Amino acid sequence: MNGAGPVFPARIEAAEGLELRQLEPDDAEEIFAAVCENRERLGRWLPWVESTAEPAHTRAFLEQVQANRAQGKTAAYSIRAGGELAGLAGLHDIDSGNASAQIGYWIAARFEGRGIMTQAVRALLRLAFETLQLERVEIRCACGNLRSQAIPKRLGFTLEGRLRRAQRLRGDWTDFYVYGLLREEWERLRAHWAG
Repeated sequence: MNGAGPVFPARIEAAEGLELRQLEPDDAEEIFAAVCENRERLGRWLPWVESTAEPAHTRAFLEQVQANRAQGKTAAYSIRAGGELAGLAGLHDIDSGNASAQIGYWIAARFEGRGIMTQAVRALLRLAFETLQLERVEIRCACGNLRSQAIPKRLGFTLEGRLRRAQRLRGDWTDFYVYGLLREEWERLRAHWAG
């Protein structure tokens, strides 16, 4: 990569009326408002929600995303449904040496149940396997977060194991399930979805 990371697309069309738009620090106010609107729901599973107390915290996060993107470590996007912010999704911990990455995501309550996140994650899989030529993508979900687990299950990931006490959350420990998808599995699934 010659010291610089890959150039990630600024926009990705995930489906008709559904777009992924690269995160920028200027998105801080809008994203912070969405987090506040969904604070209790998101805070149940995501430890960063508790420490996101003002727009400046969101801006600092987005500046870190921007720096990680420049190094080729993160491709993070806002999810826009009909132009409205529905949530965030991205590839993170991109490891070019091992051709692997993780996908993380969250969605606002009022956009749940429409298949938006499934389409967004599918678009990230295209980026991972077709553009970045990765060999492996994983998704980690808290063991109690059934809605989050539904995404990798729906997209053909394999449950590979359980990470015990993987994350501290609201003063307690949470176990994670690890779901993985390999390039050849993606190619079979893509052919199936196309047919």
